[in-house]
Amino acid sequence: LVDAQGQSVVQPIDGYVLAGGGYELYQAGRFTDTPLLLGTNSDEGELLVPPGATPARFEAQIRARYGSYARAILALYPHATDAEAEQAARDVVRDSDLAWSTWVWALLHSQKGTDKAYLYYFDRHSPQAPRGPTHTAEVGYVFGNLVSTVKGAPFALSGPPGPADIALSKLIQGYWVNFAKAGDPNGPGLPHWPAFSASPQRVMYLDAHPHIGPVPNLKQIEVFDAYYAHVRREQAAAAARAPAPR
Repeated sequence: LVDAQGQSVVQPIDGYVLAGGGYELYQAGRFTDTPLLLGTNSDEGELLVPPGATPARFEAQIRARYGSYARAILALYPHATDAEAEQAARDVVRDSDLAWSTWVWALLHSQKGTDKAYLYYFDRHSPQAPRGPTHTAEVGYVFGNLVSTVKGAPFALSGPPGPADIALSKLIQGYWVNFAKAGDPNGPGLPHWPAFSASPQRVMYLDAHPHIGPVPNLKQIEVFDAYYAHVRREQAAAAARAPAPR
């Protein structure tokens, strides 16, 4: 979870609502083994990061949050200008809080589950979203509601949908309906969507020319994966040092 400033909000593990960390529960085999369809959008951070980033502010935020991993993260996100820093801040939120979690979820499910996971990357650009679709922007395509009467709706097009958007919406609806019916998005007339696996890692790109490709921004995601592994080790060490309850 992230707050209005794009910072992580930690949900406490209480043993009741949240039985444990998702990563640890998967490793222990304590998860619902059901087909998964999940993914992220190319400009997820647009709704989650406030404007006004500068190179200095971006670097300070990364160093404060990621400590010894900050140097590796900063090296992957150009931020020499205010415009670059703003895009970098958005991309960090996309990769650290959304892309990593869906990627590792699909990866763990492919390794530990018996049902399959299907991973997508929604990247349909429009005049309203020239840098790519933001958080929830695929919703309108899923339900065939591409034009919203709500001004500024994140999934609304700025004008009547063109043939490419209508075709993409119908394609997405086909995948989603098939998945809802059978746990598999594939069906007649649709480009084949392979299930996600550790190797090769293939993703369905939902854009102007839907296609299968590698995981986008994988180098960035792998750095965050190393950071979160570090956090888990620290948490485990802290738990081991804690006195036993009386």
